[in-house]
This record gives sequence, structure tokens and C-alpha cells, in this order.
Amino acid sequence: MSHGKLREDTTCLNCGDEVTVRFCPTCGQENTETKKSFHYLFTHFIEDLVHYDNSFWKAIKYLLYTPATLSIIYLNGQRKKFMAPVKLFIFINFFAFFVFNAFVFHDVEDIVTTGTEYNDSYFNKKNVFNEQVRFIGGKRANNNSEKTWLDININDKMTKLNQKYTIREINKMMFNKAISNLPKWIFFFMPFFAFGLWLTHDKKKWWFFDHGIFTFHYFSTLLLILSFSAIISTLVGLTPYECNSWYEFAVFLILQIIFYKSYRKFYQESRIKTFLKFCFIYFFNFVMLFIIMLLALLHTVYIL
Repeated sequence: MSHGKLREDTTCLNCGDEVTVRFCPTCGQENTETKKSFHYLFTHFIEDLVHYDNSFWKAIKYLLYTPATLSIIYLNGQRKKFMAPVKLFIFINFFAFFVFNAFVFHDVEDIVTTGTEYNDSYFNKKNVFNEQVRFIGGKRANNNSEKTWLDININDKMTKLNQKYTIREINKMMFNKAISNLPKWIFFFMPFFAFGLWLTHDKKKWWFFDHGIFTFHYFSTLLLILSFSAIISTLVGLTPYECNSWYEFAVFLILQIIFYKSYRKFYQESRIKTFLKFCFIYFFNFVMLFIIMLLALLHTVYIL
């Protein structure tokens, strides 16, 4: 409940109608003084952060272990109980972007600038990003008598980068660009993910809208867990380039368990059907993800 001082003027500043109580009966705007103190600004910020319609914090609890519950509740018509799927995803996407920039970029900067033995061995000998781009632009060109426009542009770009920067600097820049664009590429991938779900289910029972709602909730979970894993890895001293297979596998396994349980709960199908469709969706998404990763890699090279 707001405690702002009421205006003496009873004309609503928003719609111009007469206001006889605190809130305008026409548009709902509160008829309080427009000049606010810093104390009001600070306390209002804290209230919004703590409550945030109270629907955001309740949604987070479900996102961490059963995002399908949010989808079911939303599609059943209870749309005020939790934050809307799109709004929730946008907020978490912003949070993930902040985390990746604040934690992952910081770790990469430390790795590159320390000049440690690990730094030299990884960036100089295991030139992953550079080699992948050369494979795309060079391997295909060697199998053909004539180079395509794409081959020439990629090779020219990599040649210029190699002349201007060291291998470590190129890898660092490409990794930073790739991570900063991760939320954007995930958002780009989501319609294909929903399309894969649409292909495997009854078109009369399940509309594309239904699959889209499930997709928004699951990818909100995915970004949330990836963000938390980035924070945890930084706190325990794991760098983003280290081969911590057990940690990566644990995060991957958690995401798969959540997806499987959410998928089965949302679509209410037998274990056999769920498993078969699960395999098809994985194959379909693997193909689409491979194509998108190639596009992301090419995009990263061109914007350097």
C-alpha cells in the first residue's frame, strides 16, 4: 500500500477524470504528489525487488526443478499466479547476460593476462576457435578447384586477424564475443526447439502456442542453471577453459533430468513414447544446433 501524499487537485494527471479517492476509478493511477524524495525512491525500489508482483520469486522455485508445472498452470488459465512466460524469460535472459559478462569475462581476462604455463599450453597449442574457423573456410576449399566467396572472406579475415593479434588474443576475443551473444543465440534457437516439439505431437491437441510456452519455461530454467553454474565455478576457482569434465557433466545431467521430467509431466505420455520422442527431439535439435553454432562462429569472426 502506497503512503504517498495525496494531491489537493482531484483531477487525474493521467486521464483527466475526477478522482475522489486515492486511485482513479477510470485508469487506476494513484493521485499522489509527483515530487518524490530519495527515501521514497529507495524504499520503492526495495519493495519492487522483494515483491516483484510476488509472482517472479514463486516462479523461480518451480523453474529450478519442474518448469512444466508453470506451463501447465499458465495453459490452464491461471495467468496471474506466476509471471508471464515471455516476461520471465526476458528477465532471466538479462540476468544471464549480466552473469556471463561479470563472471566468465573476468575469468578469461585473468587467464590471458597471467601468462601462466596453462595459459600458454591452452591458447597456443589448443587453438580451438582459430582451427574451427580455418576448417570451415579452408577444408572445403581444398576439396574444390575454386574457392567460394565465403571461403575467400573467411580466410582473408583470419589472415588479417593473425597479422594483427596473437593466437591467445584471437581466442580470447572470439570466446568473449561468443559468450556475450549466447543469450541471443539461445533466443534464436528457441523457435526451432518448439518446432521439434510440434512435429512429434498431435496438432489438434497441442497448438504451437502450447509448445512455445513450454519452451520459454524450459529455456528460462536452462539459462538460470547455466548462470548459477558460472557463478559457482568462479567461486570455487574453476576457469571457463579448464577441462572439468565432472562439473560439466553434472550440469549437463541436471539439465537433461529436468527436461525429461518436465517433458513427461507436461505431455502426459507413456515412458516408451516419451523416450522415443525424446530421442527424435535430441537428434532434431542437434542438427539445428550444429547449424546455428556454425552461423554463430561465422558471425563471431566477422564482428571481430
